[in-house]
Amino acid sequence: MKLNIYIFFILLFTISTAYAEEWNTLSDQRTLSMSGIAAIDSDRFLVVHDNKKPDQPRLNIVNWQNNQRPTLSPINWCDQNFPIDLEAITAIPNHKNDYLVLESKGKVTRIQLDPDKFACKTIAQFDIPTATPESNMEGLALYCIKKHCLLAWAERGDDKTPAKLSWSSFNVEKSSVEKFKSGSVDFKAPYPETNLRSISDIAIDGKGAVWVSSTSDPGDDGFFKSALYKIGSFTKKLNWSPSKKITPVNKYESENIKIEALVFTPKGLVMATDDENKGGKITIRSIK
Repeated sequence: MKLNIYIFFILLFTISTAYAEEWNTLSDQRTLSMSGIAAIDSDRFLVVHDNKKPDQPRLNIVNWQNNQRPTLSPINWCDQNFPIDLEAITAIPNHKNDYLVLESKGKVTRIQLDPDKFACKTIAQFDIPTATPESNMEGLALYCIKKHCLLAWAERGDDKTPAKLSWSSFNVEKSSVEKFKSGSVDFKAPYPETNLRSISDIAIDGKGAVWVSSTSDPGDDGFFKSALYKIGSFTKKLNWSPSKKITPVNKYESENIKIEALVFTPKGLVMATDDENKGGKITIRSIK
């Protein structure tokens, strides 16, 4: 009897783990691969696409209700000034349906979404203070404790150059980066080993821990590899505390996926991919 109960719980754990890591294909179209994600509510997410042509989508809503197959609902860009190469998005706490979206060269646009009308409007724009013409930014996250907020962003890095995670205090009301709290740290992912982007997105959990995705991108047809890391955390005083040991939380060696979008939700860590010519997938990872 005890053996049967033991086997039952082993099977239950295996099934639940597999479910939590089930990758759902959202699209096999190149223009609908996902480079950033933020939560709208418990069943909907706002994703960005790194397209460059005016007739290509920049935003979509992912509808993922009651464990059903997720679907996409398109949103036209907020105005006629189309962003180029959107690589990240983060929600603004305590400002419902307000988001910051980041272009790879460092321009940030604050938008306000009307998810029921599938529309948005532009609120403000600013440049990341560390941006250069050579920038390749692929991560953005806003972390707030009461009224004090930090905006974190990342240069993705490559095989020779580590990624650089930077942060600074952020005035939500003025939509401006300030220098009250600022800093940066280099990060070179130990895995993947080649065609490396050490940081392809950032997510900060409720305790201030900074999670990043790292990817291998050999070209539009893959083969892609990815990994998750916890590289440090922000303390209650918004100071940086690095992780003592850098090892992957998980490796994605055989799935042929390039994780570029992370967001924490009450259900777990939602991850989405930019698999180039293969489109994009989404999953949720249970976090204990």
